[in-house]
Amino acid sequence: MTLRLKGTLLTMLIVLLTIATGCDNSKEVNQAIQAGETYKNVEYTVTYQEDIFSEESILERNKLIKPFLTDEYYSKAELNRYTTLPFLIVQKQQLSLKPENLAFEPLNQPTENTYDLHYTLDFVLFDQDENEVKRVPSKGLLTMMKVDDKWLVQADEPDWKVSAELSQ
Repeated sequence: MTLRLKGTLLTMLIVLLTIATGCDNSKEVNQAIQAGETYKNVEYTVTYQEDIFSEESILERNKLIKPFLTDEYYSKAELNRYTTLPFLIVQKQQLSLKPENLAFEPLNQPTENTYDLHYTLDFVLFDQDENEVKRVPSKGLLTMMKVDDKWLVQADEPDWKVSAELSQ
């Protein structure tokens, strides 16, 4: 083969590999976003009850949240009571809570195992008849980590100001 033909074939191979890698990254990004969206829906869907901070309720909450978090982040979230932050909102407002209008924006190219996602959502507070009482926009940053072929939350930085306003 001529040098020119070899160069053309090499260029075509590089383009094809770039396209294939881009497709894999897109798949990974979509999987990370889907995992983040599922987590946020579970995290912020809470029905108001007077004894929301009972030991049984907290244990059930932690059991529900744990599969979405890395072991390291779960330990931190449990210790710092991040897992029960939505309970504070529900208790203070005496209303149930659910997220709506979840949207994710990738912030970087994923490395082999981690990916950062900026998210926005609306906290929707509703009464026992499921009538919307209040809607508050919020945002945050999720760091997703791939563990055993599954995307898990490694860190979550919600808008602490909004959370504080709703829980005080």
